[in-house]
Amino acid sequence: MISQAEIEHLLKSLCRDQLVNLGVGETGNRGWFRATVVSHESSAGRLVLTYDLDRPTDRAPEPGERVVVSAMRMDDEAQCAPMTVEHSTGGSHPTIELHMAGLWQPEDDRRHQARVALHIRANRARRWLGGAWHDLDATVVDLSSRGLGLSLSQEAHVGDRLSLSIPLEAGSPDLRVTLEVRHVRPGTRTESIWRAGGLFRNLLPADHERVIRFIFAELRSRQHSY
Repeated sequence: MISQAEIEHLLKSLCRDQLVNLGVGETGNRGWFRATVVSHESSAGRLVLTYDLDRPTDRAPEPGERVVVSAMRMDDEAQCAPMTVEHSTGGSHPTIELHMAGLWQPEDDRRHQARVALHIRANRARRWLGGAWHDLDATVVDLSSRGLGLSLSQEAHVGDRLSLSIPLEAGSPDLRVTLEVRHVRPGTRTESIWRAGGLFRNLLPADHERVIRFIFAELRSRQHSY
């Protein structure tokens, strides 16, 4: 029979093959990689990850270098922690051994989340109102792993539900999401445009992973273009 202490230990540990985010570099110029957990010894503060270096300019962090790991942990809460590199293999698919350099802390969405500015017109956008869906025009102006910002052709209200079909990548099926509006304001250029932002609701794990990979690809592409 498993003890309560063993249960609590398991809850604190990241699962093998769990996907996490690995941040390399200084805060203002940090590169992000999608990584997979190989092992996690929470009591010893040791984490082993593997990830891909898919660009010629990518580099594996060196021993002693400080990195950041972001992961979904207990109660599906996004948390991040500073870690120090103990060892890293070479090649295009390196394995990296990390040691905790600080505590896991809840992420503040507004301050810490990777967010990219975009201009993608939704192929279809609808607002739930009066027990039915009503079409409207919507353009995605920014995207994060938790939600997105929109430019709308009609006024919306906090708490509204929006259904969106977004052509995220050329040649791929539209990303279909439901959004709960969290803030709304009139557009600055014209009164006929409204700016709104909200959080994804009931996003499928495969779609969540698709959003994260898109964000990382955009951030890294823009970083290398400067």
